[in-house]
Amino acid sequence: MAQSEGWLSRVARRFGEMMSGVPASDTDGPTSTRHPRGATPTPTAAPNPPTNFDSAPPGISLSANGRYLFGGYSFSTLEQAADYAKRMTKPAAPAVTVAPARPSQPAPSTSKGQRAPACWVEKATTVMLGSRTVTVDMVYYGTPGRHDPAHDKSRIDPTLPIDPRGDRSGDTLTYWQSYDRLDPRARWTYLDWLEGGRTDPTIPIGYVFVFFYGLEQRLLVDDAKDEAAAIFAELRRLLAIHGENYSFAAYASKLLALSCLYGEGSDEPITKAPPHNYEMELPLNLRVRLGSRIERNQSFDADDCLLWVLSLPDVYLRTPGQRCFEELLDLWRVRFAVRNPEGLRVRRPKSKIRSQYQAASNTFFRSIEFDLPDISGTQAPLSGLRTILDGCMEDLSTYSRLLGRDPEARGKLRGDLLLPLELRRERPSLAECRSALDLSTVSGLAAVVDVARALGLELEAGAEKLPAATVRQIGVALDALDLGFEPDRRYGPAAALRTDGRIALFPASLGGAVDPDRGAYASARGMVEVAMLAAVSDGTVASSEMDAIERRLRSTPELKDEEITRLLACGSALAADPPKVRAALKKLADVAPESRAALAASAVEAVLADGRVLPDEVRFLEALHAALGLPASALYSALHRSGEDVGPVEVVSAIDERTVPLPDESKRSGVSIDIARLERIRGETTQVSAMLASIFVEDEPEPAPAPPPKEKATLSAFAGLDGPHSDLLVRLLVGPMARTDFDTLATELRLMPDGAIETLNEWGFDTLGEPIVEDDDDVRVSSEVIDQIEPMGVAA
Repeated sequence: MAQSEGWLSRVARRFGEMMSGVPASDTDGPTSTRHPRGATPTPTAAPNPPTNFDSAPPGISLSANGRYLFGGYSFSTLEQAADYAKRMTKPAAPAVTVAPARPSQPAPSTSKGQRAPACWVEKATTVMLGSRTVTVDMVYYGTPGRHDPAHDKSRIDPTLPIDPRGDRSGDTLTYWQSYDRLDPRARWTYLDWLEGGRTDPTIPIGYVFVFFYGLEQRLLVDDAKDEAAAIFAELRRLLAIHGENYSFAAYASKLLALSCLYGEGSDEPITKAPPHNYEMELPLNLRVRLGSRIERNQSFDADDCLLWVLSLPDVYLRTPGQRCFEELLDLWRVRFAVRNPEGLRVRRPKSKIRSQYQAASNTFFRSIEFDLPDISGTQAPLSGLRTILDGCMEDLSTYSRLLGRDPEARGKLRGDLLLPLELRRERPSLAECRSALDLSTVSGLAAVVDVARALGLELEAGAEKLPAATVRQIGVALDALDLGFEPDRRYGPAAALRTDGRIALFPASLGGAVDPDRGAYASARGMVEVAMLAAVSDGTVASSEMDAIERRLRSTPELKDEEITRLLACGSALAADPPKVRAALKKLADVAPESRAALAASAVEAVLADGRVLPDEVRFLEALHAALGLPASALYSALHRSGEDVGPVEVVSAIDERTVPLPDESKRSGVSIDIARLERIRGETTQVSAMLASIFVEDEPEPAPAPPPKEKATLSAFAGLDGPHSDLLVRLLVGPMARTDFDTLATELRLMPDGAIETLNEWGFDTLGEPIVEDDDDVRVSSEVIDQIEPMGVAA
């Protein structure tokens, strides 16, 4: 280097080399050369070119002053330049697998890549990152220049190192992430996620946010309106994958709310649940949607109002709403239309829409204004909307719990039966079930097994009776199908359903519920039961008898239409599966003597209501009088009186105090009714109903030898029973007893035999939902419940 060059010039020139990245080269004039280890400075005079220069290695050149150049360095001899070139161009070492470094050792990293122009990669493109090629799209790529804005946090810079070990767990991530601040290992994992299509739901959310920063910058900073649809579609896809992360859901939903600024329609029907609003104000797109409705003087429809109430920050879509949103939407639309048949009218607010978008990257914000009414401050209609929403979710809770246990139940009968009434009636599965029941029903009667099969219920093989739980399922299912059935224990005493039996089906809204304790209904049911006892005594039921029962029911003004329908079905069910007359009549032996005559008279009135006397009815009445210990002559007298042709009524001067006087012939407008006699008949019919209520819950078991009686216990073995009744049940669990032996044992325990049976059956109803004692020629515990009762007893 020439001595005339000052130190300041040398410093300036050196600084320029450092900034430009180009080392000094040999030029005319004073220069400075860099000499690697082994190179020596030489004079600047240019000798003649050596004769052996043609054999120099590739890359070595000869300068004007006669020095040999390679890789930015100058050498005095060709041998020195060749030796340096050889060392610099050694073959690359074979690739090796990088094993995870020990904690005490530095982590190996790939070398930095080459600079690349900064750009936005819209479509899938393969880019170079060091030694790795990656296919990416919808990202910023390249080396940012000094003039690029500092808020670019998502640009993939190829000059930054990446480490193939990766950081799949996200241990190196911090809260405020950007690509340039990622650890080299995290950059590798981020690139893996991008190249994999951004579909991994388990990726740490910090990587998703780095990508998200690029989307919001492209949309709002670059103002890429042409790409808005693709960006919003990608946001919705990511939200579907990572929507359970509250932070990402909040930021992504806020950016999605700006879709109304880019031409996306705001009046589309709802198809899925909107994400929860974590902001204090309503989403911008909803405010624009509702503000536009008000501006056009339109009412809010069901979808408008559902979006409004679900966008409130304090409204959370509970599990039934999330799991069954499709059903919730249908139910909401139906109930909203009932309360608001013309839509919801809202008073026009005075304020206009004003909003501000703060970027998730915290690097910019945008102010937004619309010349539309702002619904944000309106509160009056929200109370009613909240009420509808809460009711919908509550009514879907049972259905939701079933889907939680059995997701395959959606669309199946077992699931549709649990839907609210407004939804279930139009379900295909219910229509198919009704068709199956129609096909299996003949004259209103259907086999129990056919009904269970149509309802998708499994019956236990070999069981004689249906368990109480299965009977309840049948009742609930038929209610949902708007069908009633008899015998139905919910509306009166009835025998247990047998697997080989039949039931009477009839159309009835929600199953045709009635009040079984209402006096008029209970009395009429007793009349039907007594009439059917007489009709089935010979094994057949004449149509005239059923017609007579129907005429009597329809002539009773106190009965409602739904009660008459159920009572007729009860008669059909009794005709199809008649009770055992002998067992029923045996229960009348314990009636008090002073009540027997009234009971017989009431039975005659009920049976002879149609004005005709049939042989079957006569035989029944004879058996009834015999069971009550009354003379047959009383029966025949009553029958003769009922068959007399009274003819014209003669008015006499004397008036019996026990009758009602007839009005003057000129004032009579119709048939006179003896009110006192009618009330007496009604009271006696009610008494008959009470006396015979338990007749229809007994079955006739096979007789079996009675074992010796067991010594009675002094303490109760079963909770809910006193000592004597508990002892009686313990004895029956041993085996069947002849009725005479049972009566003797009950007397020894100071119990009325029939009263004891009733007490045990009532305990069975309260504990197991069905009677437990069967009584006919012998008395025994029902085989269906023995296995359930025995473990309950302390001493059983």
